Amino acid sequence: MHYKKNTVIIIAAVLLAGVFEANAQWVFVARKALGRIEQLTQSETKDQPGYDVATVVLEGNADKVYEVALKSIEKAPGLRITRRNPAMRTVEFTDGTISAGLKISQVNDTVVHLLIASVVMPDQPSGTSLVLAGVKRVCDEMGAHYSIEK
Repeated sequence: MHYKKNTVIIIAAVLLAGVFEANAQWVFVARKALGRIEQLTQSETKDQPGYDVATVVLEGNADKVYEVALKSIEKAPGLRITRRNPAMRTVEFTDGTISAGLKISQVNDTVVHLLIASVVMPDQPSGTSLVLAGVKRVCDEMGAHYSIEK
């Protein structure tokens, strides 16, 4: 009986160590990615839409970053918020021609993930500048240092 109890304790310790190690690895990866804006673009074709996506990992609180993002969009010339969902930390906005969506997620206690995307319709201008400008604007407002990866 004592043997089985020790075995259960050892198995639990190994499993917990794995969880802590995985969490520590994620924190290491997140720290390495802090401030690096990644962008992915697919150009539209004659009859198929494309997309433009940018993402960045920042230090902070997701609710605070969401507030900063909303204020940044509201005061940006030519932008208009079309929909917002504070519970999901999402906001959709447009410059009158191009529409984009923004989602902010809390990764852990100190790390926030910001994702912004736009559909590029045939015969319409690319959303690249709107998407990238949105991410840079939030980073600037947060005082976050960033680099753009190509």
